[in-house]
Amino acid sequence: MVILDGADADGLNPRSSPGHGASAALRATFLSVLTGVILALGARRAGRVGRVPPRRVRRKALPFGIAVAGTGSVAPEMVVSNDDLSEVMETTDEWITQRTGIRRRHVMEDEETLASLSAKAATKALEDAKFNVEDVDLVLHATSTPDDLFGTGPQVASMIGATNAVAFDLTAACSGFVFALVTAAQYVRSGAFKNVLVIGADGLSRWVDWSDRGTCVLFGDGAGAMLITAAESENDALLGFELGSDGHGACHLGVNAENESSFQVGASKSAQSAKYGKLTMNGKEVFRFATSRVPQTLSKLLERHQIAPEEVDWLLLHQANRRIMDSAAKRLGMPQEKIICNLDEYGNTSAASIPLALDEAMRDGRVKKGDLLACCGFGAGLTWGGAVPWCRGGADGGDAV
Repeated sequence: MVILDGADADGLNPRSSPGHGASAALRATFLSVLTGVILALGARRAGRVGRVPPRRVRRKALPFGIAVAGTGSVAPEMVVSNDDLSEVMETTDEWITQRTGIRRRHVMEDEETLASLSAKAATKALEDAKFNVEDVDLVLHATSTPDDLFGTGPQVASMIGATNAVAFDLTAACSGFVFALVTAAQYVRSGAFKNVLVIGADGLSRWVDWSDRGTCVLFGDGAGAMLITAAESENDALLGFELGSDGHGACHLGVNAENESSFQVGASKSAQSAKYGKLTMNGKEVFRFATSRVPQTLSKLLERHQIAPEEVDWLLLHQANRRIMDSAAKRLGMPQEKIICNLDEYGNTSAASIPLALDEAMRDGRVKKGDLLACCGFGAGLTWGGAVPWCRGGADGGDAV
């Protein structure tokens, strides 16, 4: 061991030793090598061999933001009015309208599929954006009612000719479109994909009990789509989001798998054959959940991003019940005139409701480029998702990159 204050391993002073010249040269060589090793180790820890370690800095912003390039929507042609339902069950138009705000709903016929609805909505969004389908990188299909248990997104991508896109389904019930939009934004912001087609679609008419007036009157079918593309990060169209879930509330709303029969698969072993039952809902609990969670979520979002309620141009909520929308607007301090609502025409279309309502409001001129929206989806799971996006382009209405 060499002690650097001048004593050697034997406790002798090198400068007074008989071999002082040789010892001094050896000591100098050793110190030079040791110093080099120490410097190299220090540089290695910094991850930059041979260079001065950089000063610690704030993480840079993500390389991209998102821009809304186009929207599209579609609903089945067959319409079932409240008066139609009153002919087959004990209900009236007045009873349904007063409690929900719904007057009509669009329902898929035998030859229609969820994939066909989704493909039509997606095609309209691409046409709105004047966009080449071959440039789509990802098709994100939000639904809880796929034609195929394993997913419908890849079929939709093939139907519209998105041959260069990867496609998959995302399930978050009535919150599905907001969840899908936020998921798509992360892919674009990271640079993994540049152009993403986000679709919200559901066909709940196939899963309701048409003899139960407490649930069947609420739901309809439809699809809505939005094309988002990469934009400069400072013009990001998605200012913020807030997602949440609470599995303890799953019992209040759902379509559950039910065992039909069992089969012997061994001497003392059996497997189950199952099917999905009809939609069930505890209306009071879902209403209580929605009227508290929606304003809470949006209030948190607006406060976080220092946005006053009066700065929001439109309140766009999942179209479930008019009373839920009015309650949320009141608690947020927004006038009812700012609510985007087409519930009376379509009923609750689950993941389709937000993009369907937005597309209609844009096409009829209510929502304009650069308008600021406060959006919130909520539903089975229980799930909820809030988002604050600028409509079209980015924060300054700018175009995609």
